[in-house]
Amino acid sequence: MKLPLFPLTVFGAILMASGALHAAKQAPGPERPPAPTLLAQCAAPFRDNAVLQQKIKLPVWGTSLPQAKVTVVFDTQTKTTAADKDGNWRVVLDPMDAVKLKSVNDSPVGKVMKIVCEKDGSKAVKKLNNLVMGDVWLCAGQSNMAGRMKRAGHPKNYPPNSVNNANYPALRHLTPNKESWQVCSPETSVWISRVSFFFARRVQRDALVPMGLMVTAVGGSNIESWLNQPPYPTGGNYTKLLSPWVGYSIRGAIWYQGESNEKDGRGYQPKLESLITGWRKVWSQGDFPVHFVQLPGIGKSTTENPAGGDGRAEIRQAYFETLALKNTGMAVTIDVGAVSEHPPNKYDVGVRLARSVLQKVYGFKDLTCCPLYTKHVIKKNAVYISFDNTKSGLMIAKKKGFTPPKPTSGAKLQWLSIQAKDGSWHWADGKIDGSQLVVTGKNVSNPIAVRYAYTQHPVGCLLYNKDGQPVGPFSTIGYGPKPIEKKP
Repeated sequence: MKLPLFPLTVFGAILMASGALHAAKQAPGPERPPAPTLLAQCAAPFRDNAVLQQKIKLPVWGTSLPQAKVTVVFDTQTKTTAADKDGNWRVVLDPMDAVKLKSVNDSPVGKVMKIVCEKDGSKAVKKLNNLVMGDVWLCAGQSNMAGRMKRAGHPKNYPPNSVNNANYPALRHLTPNKESWQVCSPETSVWISRVSFFFARRVQRDALVPMGLMVTAVGGSNIESWLNQPPYPTGGNYTKLLSPWVGYSIRGAIWYQGESNEKDGRGYQPKLESLITGWRKVWSQGDFPVHFVQLPGIGKSTTENPAGGDGRAEIRQAYFETLALKNTGMAVTIDVGAVSEHPPNKYDVGVRLARSVLQKVYGFKDLTCCPLYTKHVIKKNAVYISFDNTKSGLMIAKKKGFTPPKPTSGAKLQWLSIQAKDGSWHWADGKIDGSQLVVTGKNVSNPIAVRYAYTQHPVGCLLYNKDGQPVGPFSTIGYGPKPIEKKP
């Protein structure tokens, strides 16, 4: 009996399909979800040593077998649900309070979360150990956020004994590649990003609350890779690194990114606004606080251009204008820049973020953060500039290393310019009058605008409040006219 002849194309297709099926069975692939089990598989942030967000509802979710009965037991609460047809389950715990710490070295007693899954007479119990209630902060961005304490062995990178003294049991951090939260110790602190470490340490010192840091940052990443809503396409870093954490209850977020978008200038503002509003939307926690770092100086600025506007001037203005969004804050870092892309001093960056958060989120109203321009008044040949956070007064000072800026009596404030009525810009003189800056210019009788530190890398004698916080760069006319595009 003759076998039927298959066309070559059909035979080839059968072989290809068979090979593909075999390959699929052999290689699970990084994107394939694990096979469902009765034992609960919790969402990425639910791991041993976790910090759980206090004072708000606490979603807990994961997978089990389809239609399994799932019971979550934590502290005095018991919540029960059923997994859906795909095995997904979710419960919401009622708000709980954190125990107030006695000091940053206090070790709160951890609790166990038990997740019991039952189906067809079988039971599987998952336990998450050493969990504490506290405040969780999402820390994201690119390399200046990612840079770890481990890489900071040189004394220029942080104050002495920062690592040796890092015995902070109530400070914990999680990164996407870790299987559990790491409890901060001299051994584990070297893996924490420097900015988030100094941020959390300062917040914890004043607020006396356990702190959880969820750190996801990628060197060289642009802001587009972290966006998640129109008109921008969803970014790869958002999908891969952030989306598994979405919905985990948090206190807020800190953001240090922009170097890869430096050339966007004013175009960075709508992207940063989209990032903040987009993350808030998917988290469903309302307008949670987002505080960000205004880029430091890099390279060198010329003294031949009093109009400024070069280098990072416009992207810094973009950060400033994003503060119009509710529950945002900014750390100014123009005085801790460097010639290279990675200025070593992340200590002051973290502390300034912390001061902003402590004042605006935790209610420490007597604590000042970086002063920012609020308004100006022109009187004859002088422009009177007002700022927030200057109730202690202003000073001209110079900063070196981690020590507070040192007042420079009689020194001229650098990088201050004034615009005449004819549109020309001139270097200006600045006189401190309590909490105001009075700006005048030689031979400028009818000034119309003032700019300060509106350049790539302002160095030297700069403006601070008397608490040592740098005044942010400003332009009383915003970005100024849009640059004229040269036709090819």
